[in-house]
Amino acid sequence: MTSTGKALAADLAAFSITNTVTAVEAAITVAPGSVEEIAGVIAVAATHGATVVPVGSGSMLAGSRADIALSTHRLAGIIDYQPDDLTVVVGAGTRLVDLEAELAERWHTAVLPERSPERTVGGVVASAASGYRRLKYGPTRDRVLEVTMATGYGDVVRGGGRLVKNVTGYDLPRLMTGSHGSLGIVGSVCFKLWPAPPHRVTVAVDDPAMALANVYRPVAVLETADGSFVYLEGDEATVQAQATSVGGTREPGFAWPEVQQPAVAVSLRVPARCVAEAVDRVQALQPDWFVAQHGVGVIDVGVASTEIASLDTVRAWAESTGGALVVTAPGLSPRQRWGAEPQTIDIQRRLKSLFDPSGVCNPGALPGGL
Repeated sequence: MTSTGKALAADLAAFSITNTVTAVEAAITVAPGSVEEIAGVIAVAATHGATVVPVGSGSMLAGSRADIALSTHRLAGIIDYQPDDLTVVVGAGTRLVDLEAELAERWHTAVLPERSPERTVGGVVASAASGYRRLKYGPTRDRVLEVTMATGYGDVVRGGGRLVKNVTGYDLPRLMTGSHGSLGIVGSVCFKLWPAPPHRVTVAVDDPAMALANVYRPVAVLETADGSFVYLEGDEATVQAQATSVGGTREPGFAWPEVQQPAVAVSLRVPARCVAEAVDRVQALQPDWFVAQHGVGVIDVGVASTEIASLDTVRAWAESTGGALVVTAPGLSPRQRWGAEPQTIDIQRRLKSLFDPSGVCNPGALPGGL
């Protein structure tokens, strides 16, 4: 370790330096126990001109590099649960499976992604990941009521409010949702909760577009290489009536698509009206698997390699519709991952300079290499 690295390690000794293996290639890994300690790590990093990448489960960070990997595993657990108000405050390192198990005891749900139970709350918020139930409940950012975070200049701030009527000022929760840790690092999150209806059913259908048009507020309408499915929930009579109206084979509960962790994950995002054409274009790639969300406009795809010339063709088509194609794989440049810079790139640059003037927090994570 260089003299600079030794000085950095010495200054970070108070923040629980750990040998925990993470997906990020880093000289030093720390595990703060509070958002105040996160702010301290960032302040030290800024002093040394070092970079920090927050790491939850690490599922979206393969190939990332930084001077400091900041593990959130000590920031796990429920901080404040108010069942009557339908709100819960949790640490950023809380795993989705643990949170949902606790909420299920009172028939509540935070409606977080179903496919990755080992992911952490902080990682889901940072990446703005939403699950298959988005069609009915909206995206994750709609349920983030409050965040407590450490900014890139080493201060702890809180934005939003645990009751919607108390929210004033800038909408920091929405700004942080999808920021990929580039503006600061989240320590805790307050979610709006939903009651979990007692009856759920999955119905196989031949025509997902027709089912979407004929069913009132389905939870999800998904199309995969194995078939198309409508997901329904509510009281028993309503669920049975809706299931009968679409026909097809029924299965109790939500039978979400089973997918393998791909070598390369692709997310195609287009207007909802374009999903059928998007599916045709995705199938031409001969993917390992795909899941298309009808009514939402998101098609998740697993492929074996980024060396597929057709990806550029599909990306160009998606961008022509006002959409995008995002690729997750180690070693990609911002252009390869995100495609064309968004029209809001100048606003994003200004926000980055305001929240993280020293470029400490996960630099290069956003479109345009911000």
